[in-house]
Amino acid sequence: MGANGSVRRSKTAMSYLMNEFNRLKSHGVDGEAVWGEWFAASLASPNVNGASLPQAQTHVEEPVLTLATLQRLATPEDLSLDFRHIATLWKLDSNRDGVVTFEELVTFAEFCNEQRMMLGDLELSQKLKALCVMEMITDVCDEDGQDVFVDWMLKLVAQDMSPRPFRMMRIPVDAQDAGRPTFYVHMDVVMNLYNLLKPCQISSHTNMQDFVDLLHQIGESMNLQPLMIKDLDEWVPLEVVYHWLKRFVAAFTDLYKELGLCIDT
Repeated sequence: MGANGSVRRSKTAMSYLMNEFNRLKSHGVDGEAVWGEWFAASLASPNVNGASLPQAQTHVEEPVLTLATLQRLATPEDLSLDFRHIATLWKLDSNRDGVVTFEELVTFAEFCNEQRMMLGDLELSQKLKALCVMEMITDVCDEDGQDVFVDWMLKLVAQDMSPRPFRMMRIPVDAQDAGRPTFYVHMDVVMNLYNLLKPCQISSHTNMQDFVDLLHQIGESMNLQPLMIKDLDEWVPLEVVYHWLKRFVAAFTDLYKELGLCIDT
C-alpha cells in the first residue's frame, strides 16, 4: 500500500485510507442486530412475536463501508484490488457482519503491505487474491463454516437496501390459522446476490430474471409466496434464499474437498 514499514505508522498511507473511507462511508444496517435476529426468528421460532423483533431501520452507529461503496474504493496506482471478489471481501470483513469499518480497512491494508514486502510487486494482486481464496476455503471447510459463510453473504448483499431490506408478513394456512411470521428480503437483495455470484459462473446457468422467478416459484410451492398477495411481488422469502444459497455453497465446498483443498475436521 505504498508503505515500506507498517501502514499504521505511515502518515501518507493512513491519510489516504482515511480520505477514501470518509468519501464513501455510510451508516449501514446492523447485520447482527437486524439480520441475525430476524433470521433466527424466521427459522427457529415459528411462534415468535414479530413486534419484538429489531426494526429494519436499525443502523450501525459507527460509519462503515458497504458492498456498493467498497466497489468504488480507489486503491493506490501500484495495487489493483477487486472488491467484487468474494474471498477478498471475506478477508476484508473480519468480523463477518456484512460491513467494513475503518479499523478493518486498515487491518486489510496492513495485510496487503506485509505480503508486498514478502512477495514483491510482481503479480501481487493475483497473489493476494489467491491467499484470500485459500483462507476462505479453510474457514468454509471448518466446522459450521458453511453456515457462517452463508449468513455473512446474505448480510453483505442486504446492506445497501437499508432502511428496508426486510419485511415480515403472516401467511395463514387456513381461516383458523393466524399464520407463522414469514420474513422476506427485497428483490434488489437477490439481484445483489446474483451479481456477487457471477464469478462462480451462475450466469452461465441462468439469467437474473430467471433466478428471481425460480426463487418465487420455490416460495409458491412452500406456500410462502401466495400469488394473490401482490405486495409480495418484489419480495422473496428469506427462508428460500437462505436454503438455496446454502446448497450452492455446499456444492462448492464438496468441490474443494474433491480437489484436496480442505480436510474434514
